[in-house]
Amino acid sequence: MRRRVPILAKLLGASLVPTVATFAGFGALAHYVARRSLEEELGRRLTSVAAAAAAQIGDENVASLQPGDESTRAYRNVKKRLAELETATGVARIYVFAPDGSSRCDTRELPIGERYYKLDADRSELRTVFAGTPAASVLFKGRDGMLYKSGYAPLGQPAAFAVGVDGAASLYEQLAGFRRTLVLVGAGGTLAVVALSMLVARLLVRPIKRLERAAARIGQGDLQEPVVASSRDEIGVVAETLEAMRQQLRSRDERMQMMLAGIAHEVRNPLGGMELYAGLLRDDLAGDAEKLGYVKKIERELERLKIIVNDFLEYARRPKPELKPQDLAELLAEVRDLTLASAQPRQVEVTLDAVPARAACDSGQLRRALLNLAQNAVQACPTDGSGRVRLGVARTDGEVLVTIRDTGPGIDAATLEKIWTPFYTTKQQGTGLGLAFVRDIAIDHGARIAVESQPGGTTFTLTLPESA
Repeated sequence: MRRRVPILAKLLGASLVPTVATFAGFGALAHYVARRSLEEELGRRLTSVAAAAAAQIGDENVASLQPGDESTRAYRNVKKRLAELETATGVARIYVFAPDGSSRCDTRELPIGERYYKLDADRSELRTVFAGTPAASVLFKGRDGMLYKSGYAPLGQPAAFAVGVDGAASLYEQLAGFRRTLVLVGAGGTLAVVALSMLVARLLVRPIKRLERAAARIGQGDLQEPVVASSRDEIGVVAETLEAMRQQLRSRDERMQMMLAGIAHEVRNPLGGMELYAGLLRDDLAGDAEKLGYVKKIERELERLKIIVNDFLEYARRPKPELKPQDLAELLAEVRDLTLASAQPRQVEVTLDAVPARAACDSGQLRRALLNLAQNAVQACPTDGSGRVRLGVARTDGEVLVTIRDTGPGIDAATLEKIWTPFYTTKQQGTGLGLAFVRDIAIDHGARIAVESQPGGTTFTLTLPESA
């Protein structure tokens, strides 16, 4: 049997998956747009600072600087202007370099002519800069682990040098806060949707669960409890339809029981007369052994008909059980003693493995049901001395399990589906009411009955709520 997926899980999945996907997609898009906007803004800011630095220092002052001029007045003036602009704008570094990437002036202590190897990563941007157009690099991570971006501006016309400005991407700290806000909003929205979905799902699932329990009761033959329609929607229509079906089934069962009782009653009277005349005939034929044999056959058939009539009457008129606490181990011991009478002639061993366990039951009706199962088990066993019937009582999780196992050939799948149907039987002499009677008794006791069968044996299990 395939594992069933509850409706609650389906509803939660149907609401959560698109909700989470929507929040995640919106958050990712908002984060991407914000990141791009901040990056572009930082690039514009850095290129503006680089252009301002280029306008202040002039290319003629830079062109005269050569390696070893770090102590000259011209170098100090250029560096001073760059340092003042760095302080005023709050950037991380300002430097001037030649097309070959060698330094001409740097707000850090870097000698003239020292090569900037990091510029190799920005070759395409630098081609644009030396062509006369400011440009910005992509983000990169500095040695301190922080994100940086560089802005470049040409120095001179034509551009013989370029000014570079490195700025820490401090704006991305705001982006991290924005990302945390998105995560919190998404998580809060998801939780709200989960709570709302669970509330709606429970409101939908609760009446469906009631319908499921009602359908299970009807499927087990319990037609007493009505199916209540608690809403006016589609579920309410299903409940009303199920209730109409229950009433029809109950009416049909009542008519069948009345018919069975009427037939049994009408048949019982002629049977009494036939039994009386058979007795008179037996007395008249006391000296004729051959004809007495015929009379005995008539009497045996009459006895079998009486049993069938009694079965019909008991099935049709079985009263509601009177439930009282009963030790099922003791009850099953009585069943074992009664079963031995039919088991011994067939050379079938009947064993009992029971622990003390109490359950509310009608001892008379339950004894009959268990005796019916035990006798069926004996009849299913081989008669060569290898037959075994095991009666057992066990306790588990607040329930009492009564089991009856046999070592017979088993029940085929086609027959197994019909064994609870009234009047269905595979025996030559049987009414087909025995297991139907057992099932009805189990239902009236609030019990579950199950059967497992395979070649080599069949097991019936009756599960009842345990009593204190």
